[in-house]
Amino acid sequence: MRILLTNDDGINAEGIQVLARHLEKDNEVIIAAPSEQRSASSHSITVRTGIFVKEEKIDGIKSRAYSIGGTPADCVRLAVDRLVGGKVDLVMSGINQGYNVGIDVVYSGTVSAAIEAAICKIPSIAVSLGVVDEECDYNIPADFAEKILNTARDKYLKDDVVLNLNVPNLKREELKGIKVCKTGFKMYDDTYMEKHDDDNKIRYYQQGKLTGYDVEETDLYYIKRGYVTLTPLHYDLTNYQILNEVKKIF
Repeated sequence: MRILLTNDDGINAEGIQVLARHLEKDNEVIIAAPSEQRSASSHSITVRTGIFVKEEKIDGIKSRAYSIGGTPADCVRLAVDRLVGGKVDLVMSGINQGYNVGIDVVYSGTVSAAIEAAICKIPSIAVSLGVVDEECDYNIPADFAEKILNTARDKYLKDDVVLNLNVPNLKREELKGIKVCKTGFKMYDDTYMEKHDDDNKIRYYQQGKLTGYDVEETDLYYIKRGYVTLTPLHYDLTNYQILNEVKKIF
């Protein structure tokens, strides 16, 4: 397969490099990732300024690689249009440092890159590992990503669906298996702290505390219990359950 690999943590992130080494063993991989950290950039795109592209050489990786001065969605759009040079069979985004579950999928640059692929009618998989600062082994989510890829390629790989994969930061023997499930709900009880920066200007820094609901059959529920979760996503945000009701009202 020809796989376009991207992320939102930047081209120098460990997650994308580990994933590239796994995938390029049996596939043609082209890497197109942000030149710097672009987490929580959601589905933003660059429309009023130019986007620079630089070809990179990454130690231990044979695949073509490009750093792009734009958002994760920019990386997919630009790579498909100008850099790949032909048909792409799949876009894989990750491995993200931190979960993309619950409401995170709205803010996530990782998921948005995969959704951009779906908009371009390319099958896609987003991969995230539940880690922030502690030590981790990116080979574990890379192995799960390969497993999902190989299964989906043979049985289910549609061009308008994003498969959102989340892996707890546990040892292999501690993981209980894979659960296909719906997205849960969690919120951040945000506060903003006022701080005088070095230039003596006042800026506000977010300090969020996670809150949420432990609802069964959701990604949040299974993640807490040591399962890897897989959730199919789609960019159509229409609420079909109330569509007819709204029609009657208006």
